[in-house]
Amino acid sequence: MKRIVLFTLCIPLLAYAQIYKWVDEKGRVQYGEKPPPGAKASILRQEAAPASKPQPPADVSTQEADFRRRQIERRQAEEASAQKEKQRQSQCENAKNRLSSAEHAGRHFRYQAGEKVYVSDAEREAALTRMRQQASEACR
Repeated sequence: MKRIVLFTLCIPLLAYAQIYKWVDEKGRVQYGEKPPPGAKASILRQEAAPASKPQPPADVSTQEADFRRRQIERRQAEEASAQKEKQRQSQCENAKNRLSSAEHAGRHFRYQAGEKVYVSDAEREAALTRMRQQASEACR
């Protein structure tokens, strides 16, 4: 059992070794880390280049602080989005109510210079068209 563990631990060390290929005096192809003297060997694999600079492990407290900051930012964004949606729905309801009131009202009038002036049918239709457009935009 100890040999298996030792062999398993040595495998990564072998991965970094330089591998050569040569033909021995009997004509058989051989592979190894060092060719015998006088043998015509070719390199199959170069040694692995050393890592540029190992990155130090990040501090756990820093990672946790970043994670919590992202959670807070996400929660704030969701709350802002929910607030905007609620405001949009309120504007939609108000626009629909104004339109409904205007459509079901009798003759429209306005006060001008202290006197009641009735709105013409063309002006009423134009106002209703504007209100419908506003309701449509508010309720997208």
